[in-house]
Amino acid sequence: MSIVGLDIGTTGVKAVVFREDGTFLTAPYREYDLESPKHGHLELNPNEVLDAVREVLGKAAAETKDDPIRSLATSTLGEAMVPVDGDNRPVGNAIIGFDARGQESVSLLSEKLTDREVFDIAGHGINSFHSIFKLLWRRDHDPDTFSRTKKFLSFGDFIQASLGIEPHIDYSMASRTLAFDVRKLDWSPEILDAVGLSSELLPPVAAPGTNLGALGANDLGLPLDCVVAAGLHDQPAGILGAGIQPGESMLATGTVICLGVHLEGLPEAQAMVENNLCYYPTLGEGQYISIAYNFTGGSLLKWYRDNLAGDEIPEAKSCGKDPYNIICSGLPENPTDLLVLPHFATTGTPWLDDRALGAILGMRLTTTRKEVVKAILEGLLHEIRLNSEIYAQAGVDIQLYKAIGGASRSETWMQIAADILGRPVAILAINEVPGVGAAATGALAAGILANEGELNDFIAGCSEVTRVLEPRAEQTRLYDERFAIYRDLYPATSDITHRLFALGE
Repeated sequence: MSIVGLDIGTTGVKAVVFREDGTFLTAPYREYDLESPKHGHLELNPNEVLDAVREVLGKAAAETKDDPIRSLATSTLGEAMVPVDGDNRPVGNAIIGFDARGQESVSLLSEKLTDREVFDIAGHGINSFHSIFKLLWRRDHDPDTFSRTKKFLSFGDFIQASLGIEPHIDYSMASRTLAFDVRKLDWSPEILDAVGLSSELLPPVAAPGTNLGALGANDLGLPLDCVVAAGLHDQPAGILGAGIQPGESMLATGTVICLGVHLEGLPEAQAMVENNLCYYPTLGEGQYISIAYNFTGGSLLKWYRDNLAGDEIPEAKSCGKDPYNIICSGLPENPTDLLVLPHFATTGTPWLDDRALGAILGMRLTTTRKEVVKAILEGLLHEIRLNSEIYAQAGVDIQLYKAIGGASRSETWMQIAADILGRPVAILAINEVPGVGAAATGALAAGILANEGELNDFIAGCSEVTRVLEPRAEQTRLYDERFAIYRDLYPATSDITHRLFALGE
């Protein structure tokens, strides 16, 4: 038999399938596009996502006829909520987390509860990226859609409903709304009452790994007894799938670049609050994770590819290589004298500033494209180092980074990571670790993995380390000098970028 982790992301969905013994079978993938009906507005069309999900699940079922799929759980992008009617049909698009809407509603909460009070309930501070502020925007600016909405479902819940399963949101996804009590493990009346929203608008909650029922009749070719389970937010799914232990961190580079740590006890709250860091439940009773991230992530290199690359693109086409391999080849050996502020798609932690803009500082007439490429990689990793140092202040010390995502296939990029972070970077045999985490969660719910020990063995088999890149002492020393300047870059330029952002509103 086989198990599937359905990884629903911001730009595409992948059905990652394994045999019950951990053997990788297939991972059909389909992209979809973000919609931007207005400057600063970013949405996902739930019908397009559903079409993509049905396609990849259908392909997965067709490719595993000899190993029928017996369990399914999702790894889901955070914050985005689909407005649905009483039959769980979409009545509008889902507003994603780094959409600019919601800022005006923040005061509804901050005037009644402090950041620390909200953190003590929800494990997160107050910021417009969270789902409840997007719901408030719908209520105040799109009353037609809001009046037709029976529930707001995360994409994991929406897919459950589309497969005929009564939708439940798992604890980790519920935490991304800012309306969930991470200790009582239920919707928070204090927060919802403060902003004037009803818990009736939200689905019932379930622990990750809860068996929600069998599929029954379906037109995807999946077995009727395939168990659907409550899954995880994509980042805790990645932390689980990468086998992250205390003292380690996931380093995930996709559309978003993200650190993910499995906590051993709760972190020092004030350092977390002051720097917009969070903690929230994951699979397992009393288990918590924390993440730090930059929304621009790997999309910054894509921006370079699409706008600034020169001979690299035709060269890649002529020799049949990935253009990113060409772009990242031949980079300067030593650290550049450029600083890139990687806020091209707003910030992530610690700033959570939805009016931030990116910048490249230090350009000269002699600056080359290869220097710009390396500076882009450096800037993303300086931002990660900034978050790592804040974690250390909160009592979470990272000694090893486990790299996943597309960037982990680039030894050049990962060596820069080791040099800037001053810690070893381990490369895993498989990149699809959110799918691993989701698949393991579903298999546990279905009884295919009988207990935590079997789950850990399954994950260990899927998250084998193939090589470790050590930091180079001289390169780290040079990066220390540059990082001392980088840490001042956002505070020094934020007022200017806010004024520039206002010109485009």
